[in-house]
Parts: sequence; structure tokens; C-alpha cells
Amino acid sequence: MPLVEPRMDAATGNEAARTRAVITTAFTCLDAASMTWVAGDGKDDIMDLYDECVAAVRA
Repeated sequence: MPLVEPRMDAATGNEAARTRAVITTAFTCLDAASMTWVAGDGKDDIMDLYDECVAAVRA
């Protein structure tokens, strides 16, 4: 959190909750990407899968 929190927009308030949400989302996307990668027998690039997961959350 100490590395992410300073990057959050302080004007919106409650940076700690927002920081936790961002970090949790990143780890959840990594988890989803790795599960998809394993299910596909490692045929896809895991970073491409991660990018797809992040894009889905941003949509």
C-alpha cells in the first residue's frame, strides 16, 4: 500500500479503501489469468491474459 497510495487522487478522499480496491483487483486479475493459462495448458501468453482480464474490469 505505501507504494500505491501516493499515486491515488487525494481529492476524492478515503485513499486507503481505494488503494486496497486497486491492489485487490490487480491480484484478482492475475489469479484469473493464471487459472485461464493453466486451463489452456499454458498455450497462451499469461501477460496477454492478464491484460485481457484488466481490460474486462475497466470496461
